[in-house]
Amino acid sequence: MIRLAKVAVPQQPAAPVSGLSFARCVAYLYFPLFIACMPRLSTLILLLLYPAFLQAAPRPAKAPEPDKSLEFVENKGQWPAPVRYQAELPGGRLYLTPGGFTYSFLDPAALAANSHQHEAGPAAPRQPEPAAPLRGHAYKVTFEGGNAQAVVQAQQPTAGTRNYFQGSNPQQWASEVHGFRQVHYTKVYPGIDVQVYENQEQHLEYDFLLAPGARPDNIRLRYTGPEAVRLTPEGHLLIQTSVGNVTEQAPRAWQTLPSGERKAVNCRFELRNQTVRFVLGSYNSKLPLTIDPTVLFSSFTGSTADNWGFTATYDAQGNMYSGGVAFGVGYPTSSGAFQTSFAGAGDVAIIKYRMTTSGPAARIYATYLGGSNTDAPHSLVVNGLGELVILGTTGSGNFPVSAGAAQRTFQGGSGVNPLGGGLTTPMGYSNGSDLFVTTLSADGSRMVASTYLGGTSNDGLNLNLVNNYGDPFRGDILTDGDNNVYLASVTQSNNFPTAQPVQATRQGTSDAVVCKLPRLLNQLLWSTYLGGSGADAAFSVQLTADRHLYVAGTTDSPNFPTVTGALQPQASGGRDGFVVCLTPAGTALRYATYLGTAAADLAFFLQLDASGDVYVLGQTSSNAYPITLGRYGIRGAHQFIHKINATLSTTEYSTTFGSALSGYDISPTAFLVDDCERVYVCGWGGINNAGFGGGSTRNLPVTSDAVQAATDGSDFYLAQFRAGMTGLEYATFFGENGGRGEHVDGGTSRFDKKGVVYQAVCGGCTGTQGFPRPPGANYYTTTNASTNCNNAAFAISFGLVVADPGPTRYVCVGSAPVVLGGQPSGGTWTGPGVTQLSNGTFQFQPTAALVGRNILQYSVQTTGICRSTRPLRMIVTPELTMNISPVPPQCANGAPVTLQATPAGGTWSTTKGLTGNVFNPQQAGAGTHTLTYSYSDTLGCGTATRTVVVNPLPQPEAGPNLTFCAYETQPVQFTGATPAGGTWSGTGVTPGGLFTPPNTNLRGGIFTLSYSVTENGCTATDTRQVLLAPSPAVNFPLSVPECTSFPQYTGLAPFNCPFEPVLTGGTYVWDFGDGSPTSTEEKPVHLFENPGTYSVKLTARYANCTVETSFVPVVVGEVFVPNIITPNHDDKNETFIPRFSCRPATLRVFSRWGNKVYETDNYRNDWRADALADGLYYYHLKDAEGRTVKGWVTVQR
Repeated sequence: MIRLAKVAVPQQPAAPVSGLSFARCVAYLYFPLFIACMPRLSTLILLLLYPAFLQAAPRPAKAPEPDKSLEFVENKGQWPAPVRYQAELPGGRLYLTPGGFTYSFLDPAALAANSHQHEAGPAAPRQPEPAAPLRGHAYKVTFEGGNAQAVVQAQQPTAGTRNYFQGSNPQQWASEVHGFRQVHYTKVYPGIDVQVYENQEQHLEYDFLLAPGARPDNIRLRYTGPEAVRLTPEGHLLIQTSVGNVTEQAPRAWQTLPSGERKAVNCRFELRNQTVRFVLGSYNSKLPLTIDPTVLFSSFTGSTADNWGFTATYDAQGNMYSGGVAFGVGYPTSSGAFQTSFAGAGDVAIIKYRMTTSGPAARIYATYLGGSNTDAPHSLVVNGLGELVILGTTGSGNFPVSAGAAQRTFQGGSGVNPLGGGLTTPMGYSNGSDLFVTTLSADGSRMVASTYLGGTSNDGLNLNLVNNYGDPFRGDILTDGDNNVYLASVTQSNNFPTAQPVQATRQGTSDAVVCKLPRLLNQLLWSTYLGGSGADAAFSVQLTADRHLYVAGTTDSPNFPTVTGALQPQASGGRDGFVVCLTPAGTALRYATYLGTAAADLAFFLQLDASGDVYVLGQTSSNAYPITLGRYGIRGAHQFIHKINATLSTTEYSTTFGSALSGYDISPTAFLVDDCERVYVCGWGGINNAGFGGGSTRNLPVTSDAVQAATDGSDFYLAQFRAGMTGLEYATFFGENGGRGEHVDGGTSRFDKKGVVYQAVCGGCTGTQGFPRPPGANYYTTTNASTNCNNAAFAISFGLVVADPGPTRYVCVGSAPVVLGGQPSGGTWTGPGVTQLSNGTFQFQPTAALVGRNILQYSVQTTGICRSTRPLRMIVTPELTMNISPVPPQCANGAPVTLQATPAGGTWSTTKGLTGNVFNPQQAGAGTHTLTYSYSDTLGCGTATRTVVVNPLPQPEAGPNLTFCAYETQPVQFTGATPAGGTWSGTGVTPGGLFTPPNTNLRGGIFTLSYSVTENGCTATDTRQVLLAPSPAVNFPLSVPECTSFPQYTGLAPFNCPFEPVLTGGTYVWDFGDGSPTSTEEKPVHLFENPGTYSVKLTARYANCTVETSFVPVVVGEVFVPNIITPNHDDKNETFIPRFSCRPATLRVFSRWGNKVYETDNYRNDWRADALADGLYYYHLKDAEGRTVKGWVTVQR
């Protein structure tokens, strides 16, 4: 059978920048044959759509599944008929049809513009902003010559369903739409199936599965729609579109021979007329062909400060963490990071990378960590909560520690520089050293916990057993399923803190120390010395499923503690490695042995396989370290791998690898044994180790398919050995050509169980820029911005298939069966309570008999006959005694009630009226409500219910509103309120409803009275209003202007006089006293035609209350203009006084010849014909209203 696989698009979002690239195409040949092309998105947001439609599809709200983002959604009519399944990818979608796949790209600039149309803001109505036009480009990949009616079926259903109600056509609506993890095409070509799924690296992958006899050259992929498709000189496939380019890198493959030799198999693209085929060289179809290791990530930090590389690790999402030391301001810290400022000397510098993208988006966070003296990280690990746990050494008395730390004070020791040089030069600990353990939150924004660990001499620095540059900074840390922390290190202190120790005191110049702390680092669960009378140091730890702790390190003590039956109970001479196994309580040695020869031997790394056997990686100065018959080995090489049984009593095999030249080829930095018992090694060598007995990487063996086949002698070296150490399967160099040589300055890096190595590097020293980044590898920055070193990092995937059952799960006893799903899909589950259903899925039934910890096993086929199996801890928690505090009957208008139950911390539910643990009777409404309280944690679970009665409110009616006159004082008994028996309250009313109008001094007013009724303890109230109508004003002042010229009159006839009452809103009768008809206007204007004195009377009625005003006089004068004046100074008739207007008027006087002799616009009754002769004069008067009068007047003295 032949298996061809093509990886299309990774599932992590990419930054919207120009261009698109794919990673290499690589191949597996088995008896099945497997060829894999791995395109990787690096620089363009993809929108993968079926070309006929571009509508958005809703996504259901559901619990996320760890490490998986891709789902294939079935088509139940919501999309056109050719589509069988749709998958959402970064920025868009992929549609699967029987004949192939369809991709469509949108212009990233338009996508970015449109993304600003939905910014958060106030809820006020807004006009939608016009969307930027979306320029797109689609192309199809068709199985040319394939079966257009191939059966397309989905497998591995996911949790939850979707509903699609798009548009107004019900035929395009669909509900209960399911998603799946993979899709299988049957018989696309004769004997060839296709499988589409998300792989371990969260990339979309589609595999061609070829049965025996099937021909891989039948596979033809026709590209329809690109602007161009061409092969590059390097053999890559370049697909050009109007919105970006797609590059699929040239395919590569290799085959494992029975001898263990790794033989490359030629694999290349052939392109003719837009159609691509895979062309393979000769191969043995009965032997496996395995994927070639791929460089996933390679980057500098870009620090402008000198920044050395120490340690690296990974998390469950495939992110990489790189730790080093920064020696100044300029490390690229991120906004909001825990410590953004340099504290002094040398600070720990941590950066978290997102390896699925490049550029600024690849940095998740970066932070300093430290105090005013030297601080360095030795080892990193990520716990089950995604928090980074850091082991290191500090010389700072002000290193950040948490308030409840196990040790809050710095103890220090004697000044030392572990790498040589003075105390004030880089890595000088002028005040000595303590260990520290610090945990940072997943986003790097806060310190979860931090503590010192140490005595009054130096702790954490391996000063006595140094074999390589950087060895002083070795040590290891790991966590368990409960996020407890285990560490291995070294101390010179007599008073290192211990707890329940195997060995309570230091025995030699330095002793190994092993400790266990809880997640919050607030106590030592146990802590012990390990050592003899010489120097001892622990470098590596591994934990078994039942929490026995294996520790490896180095000793030169002749009396290091061992146990009866040990493989090597006594020292062999010089330095030896050691391996011990501590019981879960940490109080006893279960197993312990020396490991070495008569020469110097150092054990640096430890691994355990599925059977519990122990693997040790170290260095030996012996030319005769034992090589087991039938195992791969290089006689005289100075790196050893030793496999021992779990009881440390028997050698399973041992061997050496390397160049067999003098000196150590590499200083080991990372080590892995996979589920198939293949062994992986990473380390560095070269000029930086020359002063420590190290050699060069020049003569190390590499395979023909190496990522980097040549070395300048100072590079990293990576090797993969066949199961049982029967052969070298793969080996490569990795490093810059030239420069000061790649190395680490100390610390531990790691492989994950998927075969990805995460390696920190001190690179680019002297300011060089040549750190390698192969095509397809992502990066944060390719620039070393320092004048010296930069903390570089790389990740290389060996493409392992590894069972991943997921994290520990807790389930309540008696709850519904738990559907089991592991990665990759298609594996098998075994263990207590596990059953397989007819559809192939597995489930776990949490019965009472399974309360407690259950170990389930998830197993998948890897390569050849090997299976990868991983345990899952399924904890069935017991039912707890639940208690809900009583809730008395409530009223429908009652205040919110805080619910209480034990144990605290659970969740409440009911149909309505509930927010958190607060029940609101007003929202719930009248009736009987069932409150459910559910509680679940790692210790137990349970559910309890309690009913709450919300009584309805009575419906009182107080009756209609009433009106009284303000001067009424007689009490009135209210009647007619329902239901009877209620209580009145308010101004002037008794509880029984007797109302006495209050004395308001006739001003009146409105009073609100309440009628309350109580039923079943619930009170409701209705109101009625009483209007006390006020008495009108006792007069109504005239509002006419004053008759200034003749103040004795109100006005001159004929006189229009306006009237207005003080209090409006009533009914009125006006009697003007001149015999004219009365008026009912509120504000009448009356004409008094004749002179006289009139008495005006107003009768007003307010709410049936009648009051008469007092009389108001109106005096109307007669118009009179005299025709003679006698200005003879006898004070009689001296001036011309016309009774014409109440206000000054315009007067002009003329002689009988027509000459104007007097004129004024504001006549004040003061013209006396001064200087004029007696005689007849003519006058002309005009008032402000425009009325005029003309006549003559005689002047006679």
